[in-house]
Amino acid sequence: MEYSVHSGFETLALSPRNTEKLKLVVDERINASLLVTYSGTWESLQVEVIASPYSSLTLMLKNDGSEDVVLQVSGSVHRDASLTLALCELNAGNTQARVTLDLCEEGAFAMLRSACIAASRKQFHMQCNHLQAHTEGLMENYAVVEEGGQYRMEATGKIIKGARESNSHQKTRVLTMSERHSSEVVPVLLIDENDVKASHATTLGQPDENQLYYLQTRGLSRRQALGLLTVGYIMPITELFDQEEVRTALKDEIEMKVGLHA
Repeated sequence: MEYSVHSGFETLALSPRNTEKLKLVVDERINASLLVTYSGTWESLQVEVIASPYSSLTLMLKNDGSEDVVLQVSGSVHRDASLTLALCELNAGNTQARVTLDLCEEGAFAMLRSACIAASRKQFHMQCNHLQAHTEGLMENYAVVEEGGQYRMEATGKIIKGARESNSHQKTRVLTMSERHSSEVVPVLLIDENDVKASHATTLGQPDENQLYYLQTRGLSRRQALGLLTVGYIMPITELFDQEEVRTALKDEIEMKVGLHA
């Protein structure tokens, strides 16, 4: 299925019955935002994104189902184009996701962002390849790992020889809700050029018990207190779109799933 992205904001819903591979094409100088939702069991959902020169696309892939999903995303970003790609995983099913973005021409920019509530098994591999000079790739990953959850994030920034004056930066924040979990973050930088900037940062740990105690003395249940402390970890995903109704719906869903309204 090939979909030509138009200027402005659009939504697209996928199901295993009608789509196995989605190709998104953003023509030159198009400025667009697209929310893609999917549900059902996917043995392999493939998404390809082409950001043509001077285009701009903000894209969210949001899993609205509770079934297991295998997701593969590839993207190519061309001269002076911008691609912001977000994975929103708030569901209960197991997920394996692999994202590879190529910054193909000078001036290409990519932002990879993920938000995840891991009550089951969530595995991510994200890679941004700098193939030309003067490119920029950013990765921001946020996760809350619940009791019994399994979370693994491998984030790779690769700058090849000749891709001078490029920037590759990544950060991952993981909040674990109990001792019984499996959480692993693997930041990787593969740099084959001297004249570049690159960095990675990771935080992984449990909520502060003193803060929890204080909130409970103010009348919140422990679940509500945990929700209040943790909602900020994945709330940045709501800032992706300018549309207020979309931001509000995402915010309400996150707050509900972390127990803030329990």
